Amino acid sequence: MSIVNAVAVQTRRVPYHPNLTLEQLCYFLDISPKATIIIDLMNFMLNSVERLNEFLERKTPNISELSLLTLMRKERIDSQGYTDKATFTYDYYRDKQAALEKLFQESIEPFKLNRFKTDDPELIYDAYVSRGKYSTSLEVALFI
Repeated sequence: MSIVNAVAVQTRRVPYHPNLTLEQLCYFLDISPKATIIIDLMNFMLNSVERLNEFLERKTPNISELSLLTLMRKERIDSQGYTDKATFTYDYYRDKQAALEKLFQESIEPFKLNRFKTDDPELIYDAYVSRGKYSTSLEVALFI
C-alpha cells in the first residue's frame, strides 16, 4: 500500500446524510432485517439524524455494530446519566419508564418493568450503584 493510500484510509470521512433513517443505515451497513436485537438497540440509541450519522462515521470493519452500540451506551451513561439518587427518585415518580431508560440507557419494555420486584426508586438506584454504572436493567432487577 502506498503512503498516499494509507493516508486516505486513515482520514476517511463519511459524508453527512441530513435525512438519514434507520432503514438506510441498516442498508449502508448491510444489517439483515432478521438482526432484530441489533436493530432494536439501534432504534433506541440512534434516535436522531445526528446520532445515526455519528454511528455511520464511527463504524469501521474492526468494530461490530453491537460493540459500537455498547460503547455509545457507556458514553451516554457517562455524559447524560444520573449522578445522584435524589434526581433519579424525582424523575422516577414523574415518569418511571423515562427515568429507567435514562438510568440504564436502554429501552424499558413492560416485561423489563415487571422484572423489578420493587417499585421503590431508592432501592433500584442503590442496586444500580452496587452493580456498577454500566449494568443493565435486567442485571439490577435480578439483584433486587
